[in-house]
Amino acid sequence: MQLRFTRVVPGVLSVALIGFLTLPAAGIVTWDEAINGDLSGDRFNPTQLTLTLGVNSIIATSVGTDREYYTFTLPDGWFLSQIIVASYVGNDPLAFLGVQEGTIFSEPPVNPIVGNILGYSHFGTENNTVGTDILDNVGAGPGAIGFTPPLGPGAYTWWSQQTGANPVTYQLDFVVVIPGPAGLALLALAGTRPRRRRK
Repeated sequence: MQLRFTRVVPGVLSVALIGFLTLPAAGIVTWDEAINGDLSGDRFNPTQLTLTLGVNSIIATSVGTDREYYTFTLPDGWFLSQIIVASYVGNDPLAFLGVQEGTIFSEPPVNPIVGNILGYSHFGTENNTVGTDILDNVGAGPGAIGFTPPLGPGAYTWWSQQTGANPVTYQLDFVVVIPGPAGLALLALAGTRPRRRRK
């Protein structure tokens, strides 16, 4: 099966929440495959990452069946507010990003049950997502469980891949924040776990 996504406009609540979140300016490269080695290709044993407050960059090269699985846990009070496609270099114009709650990715890469995936999206030059935040796109993946950003405290496992014949190198910036006082009140209204969309 081939998963495709059409970009949607995020809800007003999501925009309001992000506006009240505090974010340190500094960013770090959490994982660079050119330096740290290949991210795990085993969905039952994903690469364990430790994110910090601010921008956490993951840089990977993917082609064909080279899949990247990685997991991290957001502590209490921390929220994933954005995933920015910082760069995308290669001849194949589209890659895939999916997420599940927990420390493994239960769905196989061939014929996954989309209804068991928390969210997913495609990114790259074909859908003009380079330089943009795609977390809202991931939360709105058709047929998935779905969520409204930000993602709250808990464990998440990610699957990213580009299946074309030519390698693509991409950088995804995971932005982690602690809400400010006004944002905390809004987040309390929205709930601290991912808000699942109604079917």
